[in-house]
Amino acid sequence: MTKRRWYIIFVLCLWHVILLAQLNTDRLLSIGRNALYFEDYILSIQYFNQIINTKPYLIEPYYYRAIAKLQLEDFSGAERDIEEVLKRNPFYADAFYVRGFARKNMELWAEAEKDFVKALEFDPENWAVKLNLIEVRERLEQYEEVLKELDLLIKKNSNYTLLKLEKARILFLENDTTAALNCLTECIKKDSLSDEAWSYRALLRLQTNDQKGALDDYNKAIELNNTNANYYINRGLLNYYTKNYRQALSDYDKATELNPYSQISLFNRALLRAEVGDLNNAIEDLNNVLKINPNYNEALFKRALLFSELGSWQQAEDDYSLLIERYPYFIPAYHGRHQVRKQLGKKELAYHDLEKIDEIEKNKDKIKEENISTTAQYAQEESIKDKIKEFSNTNLNDFAKNKYENLLRGTIQNQFSDIVNEQNFVLTYYSEKNHLAQVKRFYPMIYETNKLEILPGNLKLTNKEISLTMPLIAYHTQSLNQFSYFIQQNENNAYLYLGRGIDYSLVQDFNSAISDFSKAILIDSELSLAYFCRANIRYKQLVFLMNAYENENKLDKKEDLPTNQKYAYDFELIIRDYDKVLSLTPDFDVAWFNKANILGEQKNFEDAIHHYTKAIEINPEFAQAYFNRGLMLFFIGKTNEGLTDLSKAGELGIYQSYNIIKRLK
Repeated sequence: MTKRRWYIIFVLCLWHVILLAQLNTDRLLSIGRNALYFEDYILSIQYFNQIINTKPYLIEPYYYRAIAKLQLEDFSGAERDIEEVLKRNPFYADAFYVRGFARKNMELWAEAEKDFVKALEFDPENWAVKLNLIEVRERLEQYEEVLKELDLLIKKNSNYTLLKLEKARILFLENDTTAALNCLTECIKKDSLSDEAWSYRALLRLQTNDQKGALDDYNKAIELNNTNANYYINRGLLNYYTKNYRQALSDYDKATELNPYSQISLFNRALLRAEVGDLNNAIEDLNNVLKINPNYNEALFKRALLFSELGSWQQAEDDYSLLIERYPYFIPAYHGRHQVRKQLGKKELAYHDLEKIDEIEKNKDKIKEENISTTAQYAQEESIKDKIKEFSNTNLNDFAKNKYENLLRGTIQNQFSDIVNEQNFVLTYYSEKNHLAQVKRFYPMIYETNKLEILPGNLKLTNKEISLTMPLIAYHTQSLNQFSYFIQQNENNAYLYLGRGIDYSLVQDFNSAISDFSKAILIDSELSLAYFCRANIRYKQLVFLMNAYENENKLDKKEDLPTNQKYAYDFELIIRDYDKVLSLTPDFDVAWFNKANILGEQKNFEDAIHHYTKAIEINPEFAQAYFNRGLMLFFIGKTNEGLTDLSKAGELGIYQSYNIIKRLK
């Protein structure tokens, strides 16, 4: 053989090896992105690590690993990964936004500002970047710049109300109260159904002692939205100031009902109860405050005063002593403990307290004065810093999830934008613990499969999957190798392919999972669980593809077919698999449920409701089916039927139902 021929063969072999390596890298990157999208952050990092170890010159694995680290709140780690991205490509636009977001969370305000400004050079209309830049500049007290940017955004009428509220807040920070009030009044004229606009103006009026105006505004805010505990807290405070104690108590009761963990509502109610002589209930409220937050020193001081008033001397001494431990120069605590110790007969210790008071008084010039207030407090409203998270997270992760956002907007107003339907059920070995609304049915085909003892664990149905830990990732990687070995020994065992497919699903390798489920079906065309698993994984893969497609269209400003039409064939494949499951096992309630979810996503609401109903007929305790059917019934205008379904879902363990029902009453 000639040297030339040997050379050609060598080059061809080398090219084949390079091609395989490239295919393997692309596959790992795809699986890592799958894991990232489905919130398996630790698993996704492992995949990106593998790529970085073999091909450290690539950009994407560093970028996606940075996003995963952000989700895990490893902000410095994310910053380091983005540094690697920008070393390799200083024009990678999204990297500046991600690094800016990381730096903002590390309170590196000036550095974050530079990154957000750079990100806007590449994408001048990026809403999330602009909001983050506004927040950072506010931190840097660049109020003039913030107001200019807000005015530009307001002119475009994009998220008008949110921006107007933020502008008013900045004006108030600059002590321009008149301009802030005018800004809020303009906002209310344009968006009179925004409870937030009324509550912001109410709060501003409360802070400027316009009690009547504040009370009127809070009445309107509560009329529009009777589920916000802060509105009741602040209206209660206004009623307290005007000595309307009965209404104030009613407001605090409502606030506490809406949010039992609200420290401010409990504290304010305690003050009111103490003022009207209901000392025992006041102490009970303060006890609850201190259970929630043991460092709430205002509550500790007030409780000490009330214990003294009731003659509970030992409890009072304990509270005063704890306060003094925390605030060694707080004179009122020494005075209080001095009186209590006299009552307890601890004369020497009481005398020491007087000595300490005298010592503090003599050294006032050298000691920083300490003070604890026991006056009622008002609840702050959210600022743009609180709201910005939803915009930031959506834009940060290119794979933001499509949830039932705005499902009921228009009919029930925008307070329902956070409603999310119950997701599909899958076969897995793991699920959330203490999940109230678990499916409690016996499934013979799952029982028989588990009895074979082929799989690495007992299968269960859940729609509350958990992310794999590092030991579980290692375990299922080893399990994949074992399945591959057993398959080599017996290529005609459908359950081996089913088991390996489930392992591939757990490590987010969708293509390999689908391939194995398909092989299981070829061997045993009546293996219902294989069709069910394949439908679930096809749907997960489709969700990922649709989201990537939508983000690409937004980025390129393309106009194309609606997403559902573009992926009509993919939906059809999923529906076919569920139909096959139901032809083989007609009483498999979760297959009816999953298919209903798919039909709902295709806006085929009547058929979806029929399928939820079928699932409920098979399993009358199916909480998730009641919940999703209830949401869909609201969507098509059947409010009373929807309320009935949500009530049943709540009864069966989906506690979020009660919050929704409360809003609809």
